[in-house]
Amino acid sequence: MEEDVDFIAGPGFEPGSMGPKPSELGYDKTYMYRVRHGLVPISDELFKALLRFIDIEEYARLVGSAPQLVDATPDDIVRVVKKALVDKSFRNLLFDMLRQAFGDEFREYRASWTVTERDIEEFVKAKRLKGLKEKTIRDHVHYLRLALSELNWTLEPEGIREFLAELREDGEEHVLRHVTVALKSFLKTVLKPKDPALFRLLYDSFTVYKSKASNRITLPSLEQLRAIWQQLPSIETKFYFTLLAETGLRPGEPFTLSLSDLDLEHGMLHIGKVTETKRAFVAFLRPEFLRWVKQVYLPHRGDWVERLSKGWLASGWFSQDIVEKAKQKLIPFDQSRLRREIKEAARQILNREFELYELRKFYATWMISQGVPESIVNTLQGRAPPQEFRILVEHYWSPRHEELRQWYLKHAPRVCCLA
Repeated sequence: MEEDVDFIAGPGFEPGSMGPKPSELGYDKTYMYRVRHGLVPISDELFKALLRFIDIEEYARLVGSAPQLVDATPDDIVRVVKKALVDKSFRNLLFDMLRQAFGDEFREYRASWTVTERDIEEFVKAKRLKGLKEKTIRDHVHYLRLALSELNWTLEPEGIREFLAELREDGEEHVLRHVTVALKSFLKTVLKPKDPALFRLLYDSFTVYKSKASNRITLPSLEQLRAIWQQLPSIETKFYFTLLAETGLRPGEPFTLSLSDLDLEHGMLHIGKVTETKRAFVAFLRPEFLRWVKQVYLPHRGDWVERLSKGWLASGWFSQDIVEKAKQKLIPFDQSRLRREIKEAARQILNREFELYELRKFYATWMISQGVPESIVNTLQGRAPPQEFRILVEHYWSPRHEELRQWYLKHAPRVCCLA
């Protein structure tokens, strides 16, 4: 009982120090007094609440040794999540332990919202109840859908900021203002009542656009990009970073691609993307990078997908069709993690905050400095007129494809795989 009383007093308790308050544990002072003095036993619920206030070292002090590390499988994760879905106290304990173990990294995974059609319908109904004009509602929904299609229907701070930066860089200031107004209204109407904390995080991550003077920064050099690549901690992040730096794609575009879009024979990505503000149809890969993709990235990706898909199916939450679609993604990994790993590595090299859209600017600046005609760069980056893209989309391979490929192979920046 003496150890129990010490535990109740709080982590690292010493005479005269203060542990967690009864209100923080969800109990009143009278009950806690009785527990402290051994008048009533410690309940399982109180024990779970107390676990929220200790770390691994304190746990080891209480039980006499650190918990033995055991190998876990995706099936173990599924069992834990299933338990958390039906048991709120267990769920709270799980979240607290994850938050304690992973800190800001866990909070970042929490900082996203996957939007559904039902959310759009809820938004429209709420606006009609407020008496908004149908034209205003239609405009909001139009620009909202435009943004969601670019963001793969997932709203998170970094993704939103990068998308808005793309619009501004492409000169779409009219669209940019309408998108920011629609997103703010949508978040306030639909997300705020459901999750005030997440609402505040997303809502404060951007502002309604107002035209102002550009505050230009110095783009990283090729050598700095190579140094960043060397610092990246995972194969999938190196693949994503190289795609952005060596092809000039928009940060969200690689996540829309499937394995079938990768043409290993011609070293080309078939993007085939047309939206109201953007067009992109092809991107090329250097032979050295393509070899790395074949020998390193694709085997790594295949092993990861095979392991995770077993857990997905075992959970019973996903149909075979959904799992197969996920397995076909060229980059099936979490976007926010890849972005975070790039930003952290870049911060070490550049000693400043880094935006992924700088890679698109770097690519355009590099190609033009190498003597590539601006019309070629515009076509490769999706800024050419519609008639140019008709040739590219209507033919799997054509003389125009080969012309673009030759310009690319001769002048593209070489960020990785230099040997």
